[in-house]
Amino acid sequence: MIDDMSIQQVAQTMQKITQFQKVIQQTLRQNHDYGVVPGTDKPTLLKPGAEKILMMMGLQSEFEIVDSTRDFENGFFQYQVRCKLHKGDMLITEGLGSCNTKERKYAKQDPFSIDNTVLKMAKKRALVDAALLVASLSDVFTQDLEDMDLEGQQVSSRKKYYPDQDGTISTAQA
Repeated sequence: MIDDMSIQQVAQTMQKITQFQKVIQQTLRQNHDYGVVPGTDKPTLLKPGAEKILMMMGLQSEFEIVDSTRDFENGFFQYQVRCKLHKGDMLITEGLGSCNTKERKYAKQDPFSIDNTVLKMAKKRALVDAALLVASLSDVFTQDLEDMDLEGQQVSSRKKYYPDQDGTISTAQA
């Protein structure tokens, strides 16, 4: 494939991408279109920012539930959603997102009350994934906010302490 490429055209495309990224960074608003989590290298693209990017590019989104589980007996709900971005009738790219009621931020809530919330979160994640991909913004923004807590600590590396089983010490003591 590289033999058939115009190096000059590639260089021009790379310049356009850089210029577009600068416009996006100057146009989107912090704490509305994107957020900065302490301890992260890049800002996190939020839904309003993703929607603005798609509007700037003249793209329409279409969502499809790829997989879902709605287990009313055990109270487990999960969705995997595909976001397709179109320009007119042409498919430009796709993004994927998922969410479920066993995620840490939903685990202590009534799963029957948050079924729709979990679906909307999967849609949002798919939208942000597609927007980052179509606009070549993965080196400017991330969407991995779910992996961080508010202090910027990796959730997976954080130690968890629980009180002992017979209750002789408190959670604070543990």
